[in-house]
Amino acid sequence: MASRAVQSLLASRHEASRPHRIVVRVGAAAAWIVAAIYLALGVLTGEDHLIVGAVGPILAASLMTTQIIVGHEDGGLALLGSGLVVAIWSSAFGDDVSTVPAAVSLVLITSLGMLFVERHRTVVAATLAGTLFAIPHLWQMPVTEQVILGAVLGFSFLMAHLILASIQTSQLAMRARYQMLFEESPAAVLEEDWSEAIAYVRSEYSGKPSRIRQFLLAYPAVVRRAVGKSKILKANEAAFALLETDNPARLLGYRDPEIVDEENMDSFVSALVCLYEGGRTWEREVPLKNRLGELRWFLYKAVDTSTGVPGSSIVAGLADITHMKARNDAMAEVVRAKDEFIANVSHELRTPLTAVIGITSEIVGSREVEEEERQELLELVAEQAAEMSNIVDDLLVAARAEVGTVSVDAQRVDLMAELEATLDGLGMTLTLPRQTPPDVLADPKRVRQIFRNLLTNAIRYGGPNRRVTVGALRDAVWLEVRDDGPGISDEEAERIFDPYVTSGGKGGVGLGLSVARQLAVLMGGSLRYERGAGESVFCLQLPLADAEEAVLASHSDIV
Repeated sequence: MASRAVQSLLASRHEASRPHRIVVRVGAAAAWIVAAIYLALGVLTGEDHLIVGAVGPILAASLMTTQIIVGHEDGGLALLGSGLVVAIWSSAFGDDVSTVPAAVSLVLITSLGMLFVERHRTVVAATLAGTLFAIPHLWQMPVTEQVILGAVLGFSFLMAHLILASIQTSQLAMRARYQMLFEESPAAVLEEDWSEAIAYVRSEYSGKPSRIRQFLLAYPAVVRRAVGKSKILKANEAAFALLETDNPARLLGYRDPEIVDEENMDSFVSALVCLYEGGRTWEREVPLKNRLGELRWFLYKAVDTSTGVPGSSIVAGLADITHMKARNDAMAEVVRAKDEFIANVSHELRTPLTAVIGITSEIVGSREVEEEERQELLELVAEQAAEMSNIVDDLLVAARAEVGTVSVDAQRVDLMAELEATLDGLGMTLTLPRQTPPDVLADPKRVRQIFRNLLTNAIRYGGPNRRVTVGALRDAVWLEVRDDGPGISDEEAERIFDPYVTSGGKGGVGLGLSVARQLAVLMGGSLRYERGAGESVFCLQLPLADAEEAVLASHSDIV
Protein backbone atom coordinates (compact mmCIF):
# COMPACT_ATOMS: atom_id res chain seq x y z
CA MET A 1 0.00 0.00 0.00
CA ALA A 2 2.83 2.39 0.87
CA SER A 3 4.52 1.68 -2.45
CA ARG A 4 1.32 2.42 -4.35
CA ALA A 5 0.82 5.62 -2.40
CA VAL A 6 4.34 6.82 -3.29
CA GLN A 7 3.82 5.88 -6.97
CA SER A 8 0.54 7.76 -7.00
CA LEU A 9 2.18 10.77 -5.36
CA LEU A 10 4.88 10.91 -8.02
CA ALA A 11 2.63 10.10 -10.98
CA SER A 12 2.71 12.70 -13.70
CA ARG A 13 0.53 13.42 -16.68
CA HIS A 14 3.48 14.92 -18.58
CA GLU A 15 6.76 13.09 -19.00
CA ALA A 16 8.81 16.30 -19.03
CA SER A 17 7.49 17.41 -15.61
CA ARG A 18 8.17 14.12 -13.89
CA PRO A 19 11.78 14.94 -12.68
CA HIS A 20 10.59 18.28 -11.27
CA ARG A 21 7.68 16.57 -9.55
CA ILE A 22 9.96 13.96 -8.00
CA VAL A 23 12.49 16.49 -6.71
CA VAL A 24 9.91 18.87 -5.28
CA ARG A 25 7.69 16.27 -3.62
CA VAL A 26 10.50 14.11 -2.25
CA GLY A 27 12.35 17.23 -1.10
CA ALA A 28 9.25 18.61 0.63
CA ALA A 29 8.61 15.32 2.40
CA ALA A 30 12.28 15.05 3.50
CA ALA A 31 12.33 18.66 4.76
CA TRP A 32 9.15 18.20 6.80
CA ILE A 33 10.54 14.99 8.30
CA VAL A 34 13.80 16.71 9.28
CA ALA A 35 11.87 19.62 10.77
CA ALA A 36 9.68 17.23 12.74
CA ILE A 37 12.75 15.41 14.10
CA TYR A 38 14.34 18.69 15.23
CA LEU A 39 11.13 19.81 16.92
CA ALA A 40 10.59 16.44 18.62
CA LEU A 41 14.16 16.34 19.94
CA GLY A 42 13.94 19.96 21.09
CA VAL A 43 10.70 19.29 23.00
CA LEU A 44 11.96 16.06 24.56
CA THR A 45 15.41 17.40 25.57
CA GLY A 46 14.41 21.00 26.29
CA GLU A 47 17.24 22.26 24.06
CA ASP A 48 16.11 25.52 22.50
CA HIS A 49 18.76 25.44 19.74
CA LEU A 50 17.18 22.26 18.35
CA ILE A 51 13.82 23.98 18.07
CA VAL A 52 15.54 26.93 16.38
CA GLY A 53 17.29 24.44 14.07
CA ALA A 54 13.92 23.29 12.77
CA VAL A 55 13.31 26.71 11.20
CA GLY A 56 15.59 26.07 8.22
CA PRO A 57 13.95 22.78 7.14
CA ILE A 58 10.51 24.33 7.74
CA LEU A 59 11.32 27.21 5.39
CA ALA A 60 12.61 24.86 2.70
CA ALA A 61 9.61 22.56 3.12
CA SER A 62 7.24 25.54 2.95
CA LEU A 63 8.81 26.71 -0.32
CA MET A 64 8.38 23.31 -2.00
CA THR A 65 4.93 22.75 -0.53
CA THR A 66 3.82 26.11 -1.95
CA GLN A 67 4.97 24.98 -5.41
CA ILE A 68 2.92 21.80 -5.03
CA ILE A 69 -0.18 23.72 -3.96
CA VAL A 70 -0.03 26.25 -6.81
CA GLY A 71 0.65 23.48 -9.32
CA HIS A 72 3.98 24.84 -10.54
CA GLU A 73 6.67 22.42 -9.46
CA ASP A 74 10.13 23.59 -10.50
CA GLY A 75 12.97 21.40 -9.28
CA GLY A 76 15.69 23.95 -9.98
CA LEU A 77 13.90 26.73 -8.09
CA ALA A 78 13.14 24.41 -5.17
CA LEU A 79 16.77 23.31 -4.86
CA LEU A 80 18.13 26.85 -5.22
CA GLY A 81 15.78 28.13 -2.55
CA SER A 82 16.58 25.21 -0.24
CA GLY A 83 20.31 25.78 -0.70
CA LEU A 84 20.02 29.46 0.19
CA VAL A 85 17.92 28.60 3.24
CA VAL A 86 20.51 26.06 4.46
CA ALA A 87 23.41 28.43 3.85
CA ILE A 88 21.78 31.39 5.60
CA TRP A 89 20.42 29.33 8.47
CA SER A 90 23.81 27.70 9.10
CA SER A 91 25.51 31.06 9.08
CA ALA A 92 23.05 32.54 11.58
CA PHE A 93 22.26 29.60 13.86
CA GLY A 94 24.79 26.92 13.04
CA ASP A 95 27.03 25.25 15.65
CA ASP A 96 29.45 22.35 15.79
CA VAL A 97 26.58 19.81 15.86
CA SER A 98 24.77 21.17 12.79
CA THR A 99 27.86 21.83 10.67
CA VAL A 100 28.17 18.35 9.17
CA PRO A 101 24.42 17.97 8.28
CA ALA A 102 24.42 21.46 6.76
CA ALA A 103 27.53 20.71 4.67
CA VAL A 104 26.12 17.40 3.41
CA SER A 105 22.80 19.06 2.60
CA LEU A 106 24.53 21.80 0.60
CA VAL A 107 26.55 19.30 -1.47
CA LEU A 108 23.47 17.18 -2.12
CA ILE A 109 21.23 20.13 -3.00
CA THR A 110 23.70 21.79 -5.37
CA SER A 111 24.59 18.50 -7.08
CA LEU A 112 20.93 17.73 -7.73
CA GLY A 113 20.33 21.29 -8.83
CA MET A 114 22.92 20.89 -11.60
CA LEU A 115 20.65 18.29 -13.22
CA PHE A 116 18.24 21.09 -14.11
CA VAL A 117 20.90 23.37 -15.64
CA GLU A 118 20.69 23.18 -19.44
CA ARG A 119 23.14 25.88 -20.59
CA HIS A 120 26.66 27.00 -19.53
CA ARG A 121 26.93 24.04 -17.20
CA THR A 122 30.71 24.35 -16.78
CA VAL A 123 30.48 27.99 -15.75
CA VAL A 124 27.61 27.27 -13.35
CA ALA A 125 29.46 24.30 -11.84
CA ALA A 126 32.61 26.35 -11.28
CA THR A 127 30.57 29.15 -9.74
CA LEU A 128 28.80 26.77 -7.35
CA ALA A 129 32.09 25.10 -6.40
CA GLY A 130 33.56 28.51 -5.54
CA THR A 131 30.42 29.45 -3.62
CA LEU A 132 30.57 26.23 -1.58
CA PHE A 133 34.24 26.89 -0.83
CA ALA A 134 33.31 30.38 0.43
CA ILE A 135 30.21 29.50 2.50
CA PRO A 136 32.10 27.93 5.48
CA HIS A 137 33.93 31.26 5.87
CA LEU A 138 30.60 32.69 7.01
CA TRP A 139 30.25 30.09 9.70
CA GLN A 140 31.54 30.45 13.23
CA MET A 141 34.65 28.24 13.21
CA PRO A 142 38.45 28.62 13.06
CA VAL A 143 39.92 29.84 9.77
CA THR A 144 41.82 26.59 9.18
CA GLU A 145 38.65 24.55 9.56
CA GLN A 146 36.83 26.98 7.29
CA VAL A 147 39.42 26.45 4.53
CA ILE A 148 39.42 22.67 4.96
CA LEU A 149 35.62 22.43 5.04
CA GLY A 150 35.28 24.79 2.04
CA ALA A 151 37.72 22.66 0.03
CA VAL A 152 35.88 19.48 0.98
CA LEU A 153 32.53 21.01 0.03
CA GLY A 154 33.78 22.28 -3.36
CA PHE A 155 35.57 19.01 -4.23
CA SER A 156 32.65 16.86 -3.06
CA PHE A 157 30.25 18.91 -5.14
CA LEU A 158 32.39 18.56 -8.27
CA MET A 159 32.69 14.78 -7.84
CA ALA A 160 28.97 14.36 -7.20
CA HIS A 161 28.20 16.62 -10.13
CA LEU A 162 30.41 14.60 -12.49
CA ILE A 163 28.85 11.31 -11.39
CA LEU A 164 25.30 12.57 -11.69
CA ALA A 165 26.07 14.31 -15.00
CA SER A 166 27.44 11.09 -16.52
CA ILE A 167 24.33 9.21 -15.41
CA GLN A 168 22.10 11.96 -16.78
CA THR A 169 23.94 12.03 -20.11
CA SER A 170 23.58 8.29 -20.45
CA GLN A 171 19.87 8.46 -19.69
CA LEU A 172 19.34 11.34 -22.11
CA ALA A 173 21.15 9.43 -24.85
CA MET A 174 18.98 6.40 -24.25
CA ARG A 175 15.87 8.55 -24.22
CA ALA A 176 16.87 10.30 -27.44
CA ARG A 177 17.56 6.96 -29.11
CA TYR A 178 14.20 5.62 -27.97
CA GLN A 179 12.47 8.78 -29.18
CA MET A 180 14.13 8.50 -32.60
CA LEU A 181 13.27 4.81 -32.91
CA PHE A 182 9.71 5.53 -31.82
CA GLU A 183 9.08 8.42 -34.18
CA GLU A 184 11.05 7.21 -37.20
CA SER A 185 10.01 3.57 -37.04
CA PRO A 186 8.40 2.38 -40.29
CA ALA A 187 6.10 0.24 -38.15
CA ALA A 188 3.10 1.72 -36.35
CA VAL A 189 3.96 2.31 -32.66
CA LEU A 190 1.81 3.66 -29.83
CA GLU A 191 2.50 4.54 -26.21
CA GLU A 192 -0.53 3.96 -24.01
CA ASP A 193 -1.55 4.41 -20.40
CA TRP A 194 -3.78 1.68 -18.95
CA SER A 195 -3.16 2.45 -15.26
CA GLU A 196 -6.59 4.03 -14.71
CA ALA A 197 -8.26 1.13 -16.52
CA ILE A 198 -6.58 -1.46 -14.29
CA ALA A 199 -7.37 0.57 -11.16
CA TYR A 200 -11.02 0.66 -12.24
CA VAL A 201 -11.10 -3.11 -12.83
CA ARG A 202 -9.61 -3.71 -9.38
CA SER A 203 -12.24 -1.48 -7.82
CA GLU A 204 -15.03 -3.40 -9.56
CA TYR A 205 -13.75 -6.94 -8.96
CA SER A 206 -12.69 -8.38 -5.62
CA GLY A 207 -13.14 -12.10 -6.32
CA LYS A 208 -10.61 -14.79 -7.02
CA PRO A 209 -7.90 -13.65 -9.49
CA SER A 210 -8.34 -16.86 -11.47
CA ARG A 211 -11.92 -15.88 -12.36
CA ILE A 212 -11.25 -12.34 -13.58
CA ARG A 213 -11.75 -13.35 -17.24
CA GLN A 214 -15.16 -14.88 -16.55
CA PHE A 215 -16.16 -11.74 -14.65
CA LEU A 216 -15.18 -9.39 -17.49
CA LEU A 217 -16.87 -11.52 -20.13
CA ALA A 218 -20.03 -11.59 -18.03
CA TYR A 219 -20.08 -7.78 -17.62
CA PRO A 220 -19.31 -6.09 -20.97
CA ALA A 221 -20.21 -2.68 -19.49
CA VAL A 222 -17.24 -2.97 -17.11
CA VAL A 223 -14.96 -3.75 -20.05
CA ARG A 224 -16.21 -0.75 -22.01
CA ARG A 225 -15.78 1.62 -19.07
CA ALA A 226 -12.30 0.23 -18.40
CA VAL A 227 -11.26 0.67 -22.04
CA GLY A 228 -12.67 4.19 -21.89
CA LYS A 229 -10.21 4.92 -19.06
CA SER A 230 -7.21 3.88 -21.18
CA LYS A 231 -5.53 6.54 -23.25
CA ILE A 232 -3.04 6.86 -26.08
CA LEU A 233 -0.15 9.09 -25.03
CA LYS A 234 1.91 9.14 -28.22
CA ALA A 235 1.80 7.76 -31.74
CA ASN A 236 4.26 7.90 -34.62
CA GLU A 237 3.48 8.88 -38.20
CA ALA A 238 3.17 5.23 -39.27
CA ALA A 239 0.46 4.74 -36.65
CA PHE A 240 -1.48 7.78 -37.85
CA ALA A 241 -1.31 6.45 -41.42
CA LEU A 242 -2.26 2.89 -40.45
CA LEU A 243 -5.23 4.03 -38.38
CA GLU A 244 -6.25 6.52 -41.10
CA THR A 245 -6.09 9.52 -38.77
CA ASP A 246 -4.86 12.84 -40.13
CA ASN A 247 -5.71 14.72 -36.93
CA PRO A 248 -3.67 13.61 -33.88
CA ALA A 249 -6.34 14.98 -31.54
CA ARG A 250 -8.74 12.31 -32.79
CA LEU A 251 -6.34 9.51 -31.85
CA LEU A 252 -4.55 10.76 -28.75
CA GLY A 253 -6.23 10.87 -25.38
CA TYR A 254 -8.88 8.67 -23.81
CA ARG A 255 -10.37 5.94 -25.97
CA ASP A 256 -14.00 5.90 -27.00
CA PRO A 257 -15.66 3.05 -25.04
CA GLU A 258 -17.86 2.38 -28.06
CA ILE A 259 -14.96 0.80 -29.95
CA VAL A 260 -15.58 -2.31 -27.85
CA ASP A 261 -18.06 -4.59 -29.60
CA GLU A 262 -18.87 -8.28 -29.80
CA GLU A 263 -16.14 -8.93 -32.36
CA ASN A 264 -13.23 -7.47 -30.36
CA MET A 265 -14.57 -7.96 -26.82
CA ASP A 266 -12.37 -10.99 -26.21
CA SER A 267 -9.24 -9.13 -27.37
CA PHE A 268 -9.79 -6.25 -24.93
CA VAL A 269 -10.69 -8.67 -22.13
CA SER A 270 -7.42 -10.54 -22.73
CA ALA A 271 -5.44 -7.28 -22.49
CA LEU A 272 -7.16 -6.30 -19.24
CA VAL A 273 -6.62 -9.76 -17.76
CA CYS A 274 -2.93 -9.69 -18.67
CA LEU A 275 -2.44 -6.29 -17.02
CA TYR A 276 -4.56 -7.29 -14.02
CA GLU A 277 -2.31 -10.32 -13.48
CA GLY A 278 0.85 -8.23 -13.78
CA GLY A 279 1.89 -9.45 -17.23
CA ARG A 280 4.61 -7.43 -18.94
CA THR A 281 4.08 -8.52 -22.56
CA TRP A 282 1.16 -9.80 -24.59
CA GLU A 283 0.07 -10.27 -28.18
CA ARG A 284 -3.47 -10.20 -29.56
CA GLU A 285 -5.33 -10.05 -32.87
CA VAL A 286 -7.78 -7.17 -32.57
CA PRO A 287 -10.62 -6.50 -35.05
CA LEU A 288 -11.55 -2.82 -35.41
CA LYS A 289 -13.70 -0.86 -37.83
CA ASN A 290 -12.16 2.03 -39.72
CA ARG A 291 -13.89 5.34 -40.34
CA LEU A 292 -15.65 3.84 -43.38
CA GLY A 293 -17.11 1.06 -41.24
CA GLU A 294 -14.89 -1.62 -42.79
CA LEU A 295 -13.67 -4.37 -40.48
CA ARG A 296 -9.90 -4.62 -40.28
CA TRP A 297 -7.68 -6.93 -38.25
CA PHE A 298 -4.59 -5.70 -36.40
CA LEU A 299 -1.82 -7.66 -34.75
CA TYR A 300 -1.22 -5.88 -31.43
CA LYS A 301 2.07 -6.59 -29.62
CA ALA A 302 2.61 -4.71 -26.36
CA VAL A 303 5.20 -4.47 -23.61
CA ASP A 304 4.74 -2.69 -20.29
CA THR A 305 7.75 -0.35 -19.89
CA SER A 306 6.38 1.36 -16.78
CA THR A 307 8.92 2.17 -14.07
CA GLY A 308 6.35 3.54 -11.65
CA VAL A 309 2.65 2.86 -11.78
CA PRO A 310 2.03 -0.49 -13.60
CA GLY A 311 0.42 -0.02 -16.98
CA SER A 312 1.23 3.69 -17.18
CA SER A 313 3.65 3.32 -20.10
CA ILE A 314 2.79 0.54 -22.53
CA VAL A 315 4.56 0.54 -25.88
CA ALA A 316 2.56 -1.29 -28.53
CA GLY A 317 3.32 -2.18 -32.14
CA LEU A 318 0.50 -2.49 -34.68
CA ALA A 319 0.39 -4.35 -37.99
CA ASP A 320 -2.54 -4.65 -40.39
CA ILE A 321 -3.15 -8.37 -40.93
CA THR A 322 -6.52 -8.04 -42.65
CA HIS A 323 -5.14 -9.51 -45.88
CA MET A 324 -3.54 -12.38 -43.97
CA LYS A 325 -6.81 -13.15 -42.19
CA ALA A 326 -8.65 -13.09 -45.51
CA ARG A 327 -6.05 -15.37 -47.06
CA ASN A 328 -6.16 -17.77 -44.12
CA ASP A 329 -9.96 -17.82 -44.24
CA ALA A 330 -9.82 -18.46 -47.98
CA MET A 331 -7.31 -21.27 -47.47
CA ALA A 332 -9.48 -22.77 -44.76
CA GLU A 333 -12.46 -22.59 -47.11
CA VAL A 334 -10.44 -24.27 -49.87
CA VAL A 335 -9.34 -27.03 -47.50
CA ARG A 336 -12.93 -27.51 -46.35
CA ALA A 337 -14.20 -27.53 -49.92
CA LYS A 338 -11.56 -30.03 -51.00
CA ASP A 339 -12.36 -32.28 -48.07
CA GLU A 340 -16.00 -32.13 -49.06
CA PHE A 341 -14.98 -32.66 -52.68
CA ILE A 342 -13.06 -35.84 -51.83
CA ALA A 343 -16.05 -37.13 -49.91
CA ASN A 344 -18.37 -36.29 -52.81
CA VAL A 345 -16.06 -37.89 -55.40
CA SER A 346 -15.87 -41.02 -53.29
CA HIS A 347 -19.65 -41.10 -53.05
CA GLU A 348 -20.23 -40.37 -56.75
CA LEU A 349 -17.77 -43.07 -57.83
CA ARG A 350 -18.93 -45.54 -55.25
CA THR A 351 -22.54 -45.48 -56.48
CA PRO A 352 -21.90 -46.57 -60.11
CA LEU A 353 -19.01 -48.78 -59.02
CA THR A 354 -21.27 -50.61 -56.59
CA ALA A 355 -23.83 -51.05 -59.35
CA VAL A 356 -21.19 -52.40 -61.75
CA ILE A 357 -19.88 -54.85 -59.17
CA GLY A 358 -23.37 -55.98 -58.22
CA ILE A 359 -24.55 -56.47 -61.80
CA THR A 360 -21.43 -58.27 -62.99
CA SER A 361 -21.55 -60.50 -59.93
CA GLU A 362 -25.18 -61.34 -60.81
CA ILE A 363 -24.23 -62.15 -64.40
CA VAL A 364 -21.23 -64.28 -63.43
CA GLY A 365 -22.90 -66.05 -60.52
CA SER A 366 -26.19 -66.89 -62.21
CA ARG A 367 -26.32 -69.67 -64.81
CA GLU A 368 -29.97 -69.18 -65.74
CA VAL A 369 -29.92 -65.54 -66.88
CA GLU A 370 -31.78 -65.20 -70.15
CA GLU A 371 -30.11 -63.46 -73.06
CA GLU A 372 -32.55 -60.55 -73.02
CA GLU A 373 -32.03 -59.97 -69.30
CA ARG A 374 -28.27 -60.37 -69.71
CA GLN A 375 -28.33 -57.69 -72.39
CA GLU A 376 -30.24 -55.30 -70.13
CA LEU A 377 -27.77 -55.91 -67.31
CA LEU A 378 -24.83 -55.26 -69.62
CA GLU A 379 -26.43 -52.00 -70.76
CA LEU A 380 -26.74 -50.94 -67.11
CA VAL A 381 -23.07 -51.76 -66.59
CA ALA A 382 -22.19 -49.65 -69.61
CA GLU A 383 -24.25 -46.73 -68.31
CA GLN A 384 -22.63 -46.86 -64.89
CA ALA A 385 -19.18 -47.17 -66.44
CA ALA A 386 -19.95 -44.13 -68.62
CA GLU A 387 -20.99 -42.23 -65.52
CA MET A 388 -17.66 -43.03 -63.88
CA SER A 389 -15.85 -42.04 -67.07
CA ASN A 390 -17.62 -38.68 -67.07
CA ILE A 391 -16.57 -38.02 -63.48
CA VAL A 392 -12.98 -38.96 -64.30
CA ASP A 393 -13.05 -36.64 -67.35
CA ASP A 394 -14.09 -33.72 -65.14
CA LEU A 395 -11.38 -34.58 -62.63
CA LEU A 396 -8.73 -34.66 -65.36
CA VAL A 397 -9.80 -31.27 -66.74
CA ALA A 398 -9.77 -29.72 -63.24
CA ALA A 399 -6.35 -31.19 -62.45
CA ARG A 400 -4.79 -30.17 -65.79
CA ALA A 401 -6.33 -26.68 -65.59
CA GLU A 402 -4.39 -26.02 -62.37
CA VAL A 403 -1.08 -26.69 -64.17
CA GLY A 404 -2.16 -25.24 -67.54
CA THR A 405 -2.11 -28.41 -69.65
CA VAL A 406 -5.73 -28.69 -70.81
CA SER A 407 -6.00 -28.96 -74.61
CA VAL A 408 -8.81 -28.86 -77.18
CA ASP A 409 -9.02 -30.07 -80.80
CA ALA A 410 -10.60 -27.37 -82.98
CA GLN A 411 -12.96 -28.41 -85.79
CA ARG A 412 -16.40 -27.63 -87.18
CA VAL A 413 -19.08 -28.75 -84.73
CA ASP A 414 -22.85 -29.06 -85.11
CA LEU A 415 -24.12 -27.94 -81.70
CA MET A 416 -27.55 -29.51 -82.04
CA ALA A 417 -26.11 -32.88 -83.06
CA GLU A 418 -23.80 -32.89 -80.04
CA LEU A 419 -26.70 -31.81 -77.79
CA GLU A 420 -28.91 -34.65 -79.00
CA ALA A 421 -26.07 -37.13 -78.49
CA THR A 422 -25.61 -35.88 -74.95
CA LEU A 423 -29.34 -36.16 -74.24
CA ASP A 424 -29.36 -39.75 -75.50
CA GLY A 425 -26.43 -40.58 -73.26
CA LEU A 426 -28.21 -39.11 -70.22
CA GLY A 427 -31.56 -40.70 -71.10
CA MET A 428 -33.44 -37.43 -70.73
CA THR A 429 -35.72 -35.30 -72.86
CA LEU A 430 -36.32 -31.55 -72.97
CA THR A 431 -37.76 -28.94 -75.29
CA LEU A 432 -35.38 -28.19 -78.18
CA PRO A 433 -35.49 -25.17 -80.51
CA ARG A 434 -36.78 -25.55 -84.04
CA GLN A 435 -34.03 -23.55 -85.68
CA THR A 436 -30.59 -24.98 -86.33
CA PRO A 437 -27.70 -22.64 -85.43
CA PRO A 438 -24.58 -22.33 -87.60
CA ASP A 439 -21.60 -24.59 -86.91
CA VAL A 440 -19.06 -23.47 -84.34
CA LEU A 441 -15.29 -23.88 -84.08
CA ALA A 442 -14.82 -26.18 -81.11
CA ASP A 443 -13.83 -29.61 -79.83
CA PRO A 444 -16.86 -31.96 -80.11
CA LYS A 445 -15.75 -34.04 -77.13
CA ARG A 446 -15.39 -30.93 -74.96
CA VAL A 447 -18.73 -29.56 -76.19
CA ARG A 448 -20.48 -32.76 -75.12
CA GLN A 449 -18.70 -32.51 -71.75
CA ILE A 450 -20.06 -28.97 -71.31
CA PHE A 451 -23.60 -30.03 -72.32
CA ARG A 452 -23.49 -33.02 -69.97
CA ASN A 453 -22.51 -30.83 -67.01
CA LEU A 454 -25.13 -28.17 -67.80
CA LEU A 455 -27.90 -30.74 -68.22
CA THR A 456 -26.86 -32.70 -65.13
CA ASN A 457 -26.88 -29.44 -63.17
CA ALA A 458 -30.43 -28.69 -64.44
CA ILE A 459 -31.60 -32.15 -63.36
CA ARG A 460 -30.08 -31.86 -59.88
CA TYR A 461 -30.85 -28.26 -59.01
CA GLY A 462 -33.35 -26.96 -61.59
CA GLY A 463 -37.09 -27.07 -61.93
CA PRO A 464 -39.18 -29.70 -63.77
CA ASN A 465 -39.57 -27.63 -66.94
CA ARG A 466 -36.35 -27.49 -68.95
CA ARG A 467 -35.72 -26.12 -72.43
CA VAL A 468 -32.94 -25.00 -74.78
CA THR A 469 -32.78 -21.83 -76.89
CA VAL A 470 -30.16 -20.91 -79.51
CA GLY A 471 -29.12 -17.93 -81.55
CA ALA A 472 -26.24 -16.44 -83.53
CA LEU A 473 -24.25 -13.21 -83.39
CA ARG A 474 -21.86 -11.73 -85.96
CA ASP A 475 -18.97 -13.99 -84.96
CA ALA A 476 -20.41 -16.36 -82.35
CA VAL A 477 -23.24 -18.78 -81.60
CA TRP A 478 -25.01 -18.96 -78.24
CA LEU A 479 -27.00 -21.76 -76.63
CA GLU A 480 -29.01 -21.40 -73.43
CA VAL A 481 -30.11 -24.18 -71.05
CA ARG A 482 -33.14 -22.88 -69.13
CA ASP A 483 -35.18 -24.26 -66.23
CA ASP A 484 -37.87 -22.91 -63.90
CA GLY A 485 -36.06 -23.79 -60.67
CA PRO A 486 -35.72 -21.41 -57.69
CA GLY A 487 -32.32 -20.14 -58.81
CA ILE A 488 -29.58 -18.80 -56.52
CA SER A 489 -28.76 -15.48 -54.85
CA ASP A 490 -26.67 -12.78 -56.49
CA GLU A 491 -23.91 -13.35 -53.93
CA GLU A 492 -23.64 -17.02 -54.89
CA ALA A 493 -24.10 -16.51 -58.64
CA GLU A 494 -20.40 -16.19 -59.38
CA ARG A 495 -19.23 -18.75 -56.83
CA ILE A 496 -21.05 -21.58 -58.61
CA PHE A 497 -18.24 -21.55 -61.18
CA ASP A 498 -15.57 -22.03 -58.49
CA PRO A 499 -14.11 -25.52 -58.11
CA TYR A 500 -15.53 -27.83 -55.41
CA VAL A 501 -18.63 -25.66 -54.88
CA THR A 502 -21.99 -27.42 -54.59
CA SER A 503 -25.38 -26.11 -53.53
CA GLY A 504 -28.66 -27.37 -52.23
CA GLY A 505 -27.16 -30.34 -50.41
CA LYS A 506 -28.03 -32.58 -53.37
CA GLY A 507 -24.64 -34.17 -53.82
CA GLY A 508 -22.35 -33.84 -56.81
CA VAL A 509 -18.59 -33.45 -57.09
CA GLY A 510 -18.70 -29.67 -57.39
CA LEU A 511 -16.59 -29.50 -60.57
CA GLY A 512 -19.20 -29.59 -63.35
CA LEU A 513 -19.83 -25.87 -63.84
CA SER A 514 -16.20 -24.96 -63.15
CA VAL A 515 -15.01 -27.43 -65.80
CA ALA A 516 -17.71 -26.29 -68.24
CA ARG A 517 -16.63 -22.64 -67.99
CA GLN A 518 -12.92 -23.53 -68.27
CA LEU A 519 -13.57 -25.53 -71.45
CA ALA A 520 -15.77 -22.80 -72.94
CA VAL A 521 -13.04 -20.20 -72.39
CA LEU A 522 -10.36 -22.52 -73.83
CA MET A 523 -12.45 -22.84 -77.00
CA GLY A 524 -12.65 -19.05 -77.34
CA GLY A 525 -16.11 -18.75 -75.84
CA SER A 526 -17.78 -18.07 -72.50
CA LEU A 527 -20.30 -19.46 -70.02
CA ARG A 528 -22.37 -17.29 -67.70
CA TYR A 529 -25.35 -17.59 -65.38
CA GLU A 530 -28.40 -15.31 -65.45
CA ARG A 531 -31.77 -15.18 -63.76
CA GLY A 532 -34.77 -13.69 -65.52
CA ALA A 533 -38.48 -14.19 -66.16
CA GLY A 534 -38.63 -16.88 -63.45
CA GLU A 535 -35.95 -19.01 -65.11
CA SER A 536 -32.36 -19.94 -64.38
CA VAL A 537 -30.30 -19.54 -67.55
CA PHE A 538 -26.84 -20.90 -68.38
CA CYS A 539 -25.68 -19.25 -71.59
CA LEU A 540 -22.88 -20.94 -73.57
CA GLN A 541 -21.23 -18.91 -76.33
CA LEU A 542 -18.74 -20.36 -78.85
CA PRO A 543 -16.99 -18.81 -81.88
CA LEU A 544 -18.63 -19.12 -85.30
CA ALA A 545 -16.81 -21.63 -87.52
CA ASP A 546 -16.90 -19.32 -90.56
CA ALA A 547 -15.74 -16.19 -88.67
CA GLU A 548 -12.51 -14.98 -90.21
CA GLU A 549 -10.93 -14.01 -86.93
CA ALA A 550 -12.20 -16.85 -84.73
CA VAL A 551 -9.35 -17.88 -82.45
CA LEU A 552 -9.20 -21.02 -80.32
CA ALA A 553 -7.79 -20.42 -76.86
CA SER A 554 -5.69 -23.21 -75.38
CA HIS A 555 -3.18 -23.59 -72.55
CA SER A 556 -0.95 -25.94 -74.60
CA ASP A 557 -0.74 -28.22 -77.58
CA ILE A 558 -0.77 -31.36 -75.45
CA VAL A 559 -3.57 -33.72 -76.51
